[in-house]
Amino acid sequence: MRATFITGSPNAACSMFYADAFRDVDEITLYDNALGLYDVAFVMTYDHHLIKHIKQNFPHIKIGIIDPRSKEVYESTKLCDFIIVDSIEMEDYWRISKKPIFRYVEYPNIPYMKKVHEDKPKITVGYHGNQVHLGCMSENVTPALSELGRKYELELLVMHSGTPPIGNEKWYPDSVTVTHIPWSMENYARGLFRSDIGIVPNNLIHDTSVRNTVKISTGFNYNDDDYSLRFKMPSNPGRFVVFGKLGTPVVADFYPSALQYLKDDTGFVAHNVAGWYHCLEALIVSRELRQKMGDALQSLVMNEFDFRLQNKKLISFLESV
Repeated sequence: MRATFITGSPNAACSMFYADAFRDVDEITLYDNALGLYDVAFVMTYDHHLIKHIKQNFPHIKIGIIDPRSKEVYESTKLCDFIIVDSIEMEDYWRISKKPIFRYVEYPNIPYMKKVHEDKPKITVGYHGNQVHLGCMSENVTPALSELGRKYELELLVMHSGTPPIGNEKWYPDSVTVTHIPWSMENYARGLFRSDIGIVPNNLIHDTSVRNTVKISTGFNYNDDDYSLRFKMPSNPGRFVVFGKLGTPVVADFYPSALQYLKDDTGFVAHNVAGWYHCLEALIVSRELRQKMGDALQSLVMNEFDFRLQNKKLISFLESV
C-alpha cells in the first residue's frame, strides 16, 4: 500500500502538523502529485475541490479528506472513501457522511521535555492558540486570573501569531503581568516551556437572550443554574497535548475533548469563574501537584497521541478500507 499526502497550502498550520506527523511513515510520501503511482491520496481540507478531479481521473485511488473543518466541504466528502478527523467533536459531526472515519490527533511536532516544577515567588500561566479563544476567555478565565493576581504574583504568557496586546483587551487580566511571545515552532520550547500552568480556554461566547424565550415555557424546564456551552466543531485535544509534551499541567474549558481525556490526575476542567479560580489556585500553591499532573499529562500524550502509535493504527485502518 502506497499513499501520498497532497496540499496546495503546505505552510498552513494544520498541513504542517500532519506532514510532520506522517514524515517518518514508510508507506506515506509527502507532496507527490504523481497520483497514478499511489493507492491512497490524503487531501487536506483546503484542497477539497481537487477530490472530484482525482476521483474521475484516478478511479483506483482511495481518497481521504483530512481535517474537514467546515460544512462547506460536505459535497466533497461524498466522493471520498474515508475521512480523517482529530476529535470526537469532529467525528460526531462527520457521521453525516456515512463514510469510514479515523481519528488522528495532530499537533506541533515538538520534543518531549522533562519539566522539574519548583517552588517560586512568581507563577507563569501559559496560553497558546488563536486570538479568538483568548478573547472568549474574558467571561470566565480572566476574572479568575484577576482575582488570583491580587493574592499571588502571576504572569500570563500568551503565544500567538498576532500583534502584542496593548492592555485594553477584554481578556487582559488585572493585577497580572502579561507577556507576549510570537508564535513559532521554536518558541514552544524557548518560550512556552517557561509556563508553570497551561490554560486551554476553548468555548465561545454566545447570545443567551434565548433564555428569556424559554423561561416562559415549562416545556424546556429552564433553570438559572443550567449550563449553556458553545464550542466549534473542530475543537480538539491539540492545545492541551502541547502542554503535555512540555510537562505542564493544564486547566481547560468544559468541551468534549477535554472532558474525554482530562480526568483523574491528567488535568483539570472548569467552566465558571469559581471553577477556574479553584483549579488554578490548587496548581499555583502546590509544586507537588503541578509535578504530578504535568507528568501524568505527558504520560497520557505518550500513550495515546504519540505519532508512532497513531501512525501504526492509521496504516491498519488504511489496509481495512
